[in-house]
Amino acid sequence: MIAEPHKIKTVRNIKFLSFLDRVDALQDANYNTFRVKSDKVIFDMTSQGTSAVSHDQYSGLYIGDETYAGSRNFEYLKDCVLRIFGHKDVCPTHNIKGSHKLIVATMVKGGDVILSNSHSPSELIKDKCASIEYFSDKVHKVYPGNMDLGKLEARLKEGIHVPFIYMELFASGYRPVSMENMKAVYALAEKYKTVFVLNVSQAISNAQYLRKNEASLNAKSLHELLKEMGTSAHVIVLDAGQDPRSNTGGLIGSNVSELYNKYMNEVVVYEGLHTYGGMAGRTMEVFARGMDEMIKEEQAEWIDVQIEKLSSLLKNIPHYKGADGIYIKSDEFLPQCKQYAPFTLAAAMYLKAGVRTFLQNRWCPECKLLPLQIPRLSFTMDQIAQIAESINQLYAERNKITELVLTNTPVWSDEAEFKWKRPLMNGYKFSCEAYTIQHFEYFGTCSREERLKQMNEAGFNTFLLPNKYIGIDLLTDSGTCSQTTTAWSKYILSSETQASSISYDELVKELQGVTGYKYIVPTHQGRAAEHIMSQCLIKGGFVPGNMYFTTTKLHQELAGGTFVDIIVDEAHVAQSNFLWKGNVDVRKIDVIVQKHGADSIPYISFEFNVNLAGGQPVSMDNAREVYEYCEKHNIPVMWDATRAVENAYFVKKNDPRFKDTSIKDILRELFSYGHGCTVSAKKDYLVNIGGFLAIKDDEKFYNKAMEMLRIYEGSVTNGGLSAGDMAAFAQGVREMVDEDYITARVEQVLYLGQKLLKAGVPIVEPVGGHAVFLDAKRFLPHIDQDAYPAQALASALFVESGVRSMERGNVSKGRDKDGKNYRPHLELVRLTIPRRAYTNAHMDLIADCIIDIYKKRETVKGLRFTYEPPMLRFFQGRFEEI
Repeated sequence: MIAEPHKIKTVRNIKFLSFLDRVDALQDANYNTFRVKSDKVIFDMTSQGTSAVSHDQYSGLYIGDETYAGSRNFEYLKDCVLRIFGHKDVCPTHNIKGSHKLIVATMVKGGDVILSNSHSPSELIKDKCASIEYFSDKVHKVYPGNMDLGKLEARLKEGIHVPFIYMELFASGYRPVSMENMKAVYALAEKYKTVFVLNVSQAISNAQYLRKNEASLNAKSLHELLKEMGTSAHVIVLDAGQDPRSNTGGLIGSNVSELYNKYMNEVVVYEGLHTYGGMAGRTMEVFARGMDEMIKEEQAEWIDVQIEKLSSLLKNIPHYKGADGIYIKSDEFLPQCKQYAPFTLAAAMYLKAGVRTFLQNRWCPECKLLPLQIPRLSFTMDQIAQIAESINQLYAERNKITELVLTNTPVWSDEAEFKWKRPLMNGYKFSCEAYTIQHFEYFGTCSREERLKQMNEAGFNTFLLPNKYIGIDLLTDSGTCSQTTTAWSKYILSSETQASSISYDELVKELQGVTGYKYIVPTHQGRAAEHIMSQCLIKGGFVPGNMYFTTTKLHQELAGGTFVDIIVDEAHVAQSNFLWKGNVDVRKIDVIVQKHGADSIPYISFEFNVNLAGGQPVSMDNAREVYEYCEKHNIPVMWDATRAVENAYFVKKNDPRFKDTSIKDILRELFSYGHGCTVSAKKDYLVNIGGFLAIKDDEKFYNKAMEMLRIYEGSVTNGGLSAGDMAAFAQGVREMVDEDYITARVEQVLYLGQKLLKAGVPIVEPVGGHAVFLDAKRFLPHIDQDAYPAQALASALFVESGVRSMERGNVSKGRDKDGKNYRPHLELVRLTIPRRAYTNAHMDLIADCIIDIYKKRETVKGLRFTYEPPMLRFFQGRFEEI
């Protein structure tokens, strides 16, 4: 099992348009899918310039050397071309068309003939009154992109003037070329005194194909193969929008000084100065970094796996598998369409599912292939599977589809306008992630031996591991979510100030709208809100809560309170399938009231989706019951609303009375059964930093909280947060109530849990909202709880797989006043799923790793402390194996 070699950092939200919305958009575009506006497209199936970028590439946007001459970014680009393709001289261009333009402008004259396996340069030579002849060996079963060497040499012998021979790797997107053929064409070019130009824009896919089909090349790295291909040509051209995953850009590379000088003299006429060629410095930086990354083996393998997956899922659909996706034989898909089959099929695919593919070259009714390209690293495997399912459904309905009727006389495909008798069909409804990946971060990679070494150095504490050694990081969901492009735009547009700001006003308005509470006190994160609330409200006494949380309990104790667990008994039983294990047992509150009086309780600490119970929700009825009891006894109810949205989702899913109620309305009702809340916004509120204290209407409490805010946190209008973070925070509040988002988020956790249950791995049931919790007592029955089985299991999981998790059991609970371990009922390893950061392919990989450990669980050893901090020992404690 393999998965993406990266985690998601930024996503672009997409809207799953209704069928009627797609009808309107298609009509507005005159049934030409090229003209459908991007905000009306669910999945855009084009690969040029649409790929996700890495965090290194993204950072390159901000360090681009924007100078007219002598750019540092250009020097980096040159270095990459030399290292990867073996060409020392580089001429930058604004894109691949710019590269072709320079080559034609400097090398082609009237009457010349270009010999090629591709149509790529055909448009430009028309200006020169030259011609192009195609020499593809289309009958070659393995390498249909090869040039027919016999015919090629025969034509060269005729003495025609051939300024260059042009070869495209994976010609037309789906015809690979052999290494032997490249070298043979180069030899012919040398022999007949012409130039061999090689388009390496899809060299990675060609190299992957070579390794699969030629035993002699199987052991070579991508880097070695690209160098060998590049040096098999006099000139290379590269589209930055393909393998390097840049939005735009291109280049020409050569080792022939005479040719290079011609290009550089001409570039200033058509492109820009010779050191930027029509690209911004930041574009060259992203381009160069993408070149360095495109030879990563794991990345190339994942791109190939996605293409293979799409191809394999298309049942009986005639197509070619290509370098960047698949190419559907539209005339075989729709044999009833005799003239405009690809345009008709594109319109039908969009109508069916909102999937956009299109043609954009010169109008050519003879062209029958419709490209369905996958933007590199931008889609998840679930999205690809559902795209394939929608096409399969369309294929089953293909006889309903009538051909488009052309209503104009286009010269180019994008100009075509049609009429259509729309077929009666059922629209496809996506249930996958409602976003595409824009920006990602590569995993740390190392061997098992290195991981074992790092675990020993970290004292068998996963909190102390350096992130560069972590593969999939499930330590926490706190501040680890991906951000949307909208949230980032809010961050960048904010105006920093220590006084009043628009960002603060917007945040307060959004939080008031969700909670219904009058007073909002921003803090730098959740524990700061806990500190302020505890100091304001606790003057000794008992603080009842539905199970402890580490920092919450500590702040209560530091303020002089004593935590009392009042959660329902089912919450302490890992195998109990009670749906509302976060509920409070009101009888347990009443025991305290009867024994010590209601005045002994400063407030009820009521947590949504209780973390240490396994992410278990509170029912609406229980929220109301607790509130009514506390109102009667004048006891405040203070929510820990960190995971309120996940709780609202469970109410919607499991309480039939709320199945048609919006998440936002469910939240408002839940919050109404409380007097305030604290929140770590780094969870459900979709930000990397931030928190708040909200108070329903207690002005005295609010004024005291604001005084503490000034002392401990920051300005009253920022609470220690930057304006940018508050702006992103406000956007996160808007996004968190989106039902497509929260459904995908919680159901992904369930997906992992169900895979583990099916394999017999013991976990907390039912599966919670933010994490899957391994039951270490049942997983490792041979380890006593005072030998910290959950800590040992978390350590073993990292060593064996590179997956980082965390202990939530005896180590986290700490010691009582007599110095003895609490030995809680639940001894758990928390597999916390960051929001929008991983895909189900990652979940598959995680499950396989855990199942493997479970099969050899008796090899895991217990632990003992070598260093034990006095407070919150799970953060800094160190252990050794027994």
